[in-house]
Amino acid sequence: MSIFSSKKASGILKVILDNKYFIAPFIVLSTYLLFLIGIHGSAGLFLNINSYNCDFADHFFYHITNLGDGFVPYILVAVLLFISFRESLTFLTATFVISILVTLLKRYYFPEFDRPVAYFEFTEVIRHVPAYNPPSLYSFPSGHTATAFGIFLYLAILIKNKYLKFILFCTAALVSFSRIYLSAHFPLDVFVGSYIAISITIPIYYFSRQINNPWIDRKISLRPKNSIRKQIL
Repeated sequence: MSIFSSKKASGILKVILDNKYFIAPFIVLSTYLLFLIGIHGSAGLFLNINSYNCDFADHFFYHITNLGDGFVPYILVAVLLFISFRESLTFLTATFVISILVTLLKRYYFPEFDRPVAYFEFTEVIRHVPAYNPPSLYSFPSGHTATAFGIFLYLAILIKNKYLKFILFCTAALVSFSRIYLSAHFPLDVFVGSYIAISITIPIYYFSRQINNPWIDRKISLRPKNSIRKQIL
C-alpha cells in the first residue's frame, strides 16, 4: 500500500492524506517560493515579479484578488447552512481564528512591516496595476492569502473529486499571487498567510468531527415539513 494512502491513517493525518491533491502541490509550491525568497530575499523577489506584466494579467489579477476579500468567507458560511450546521459552524470558527491571528500579527506584532508601496517609496519605482490603489501599511502576513486558502481548502475537504481539489488549490494560489502582482504584499507575506490558513483549518475541521450531537448535523431546508404541508393541503 502506498505511503500516501489514507485508509489506515487516522486523525489529522487522515484529513491531510484525504486532501493530498490540495496539500501536496501546496507543499511543493510553497517550498519553491521559500527557496526563491532565500536566494533573492522577499523584497528582491517582489521586484523581479513586479517587472513582468501584461494587460491580461492586470485585469485577471485585479478581479481574482477579490476572492480573498474579508466578506467572501461569510457568504460560504451562509451557503454551508444548507449542507449542515456542523460545516457552517466549523468554517466560521476557522475563519474567526484565522482573522484574529492575522490581525494580531499585522497590528500588534509586526506593525512596522510596510507594504511595497511604502517600503520602496524612496528607493525604487514599482509598477502599479491601473485602477488598483495598493495599501501601504500592515503588510505581514497577507490576509487575502489566508482567507483564500481557508476558503478553498475547506471546499477541497468537503468534495471528493481529486481534480477539483487540485483546481481549488490553483485558485487559492492565483489569489495569493495576485497580492504580489498588485503590489499589495511581499512574497513572504503570502507564504506565511497561506501556512496560517492551512495550519488552522485542518485541525479545526478534524476536531469538529469529534462533536457528537444530532442537532449539529441538521441543515436549513427551503422545503416545508410534511406536517405543515399536510395542514396547507
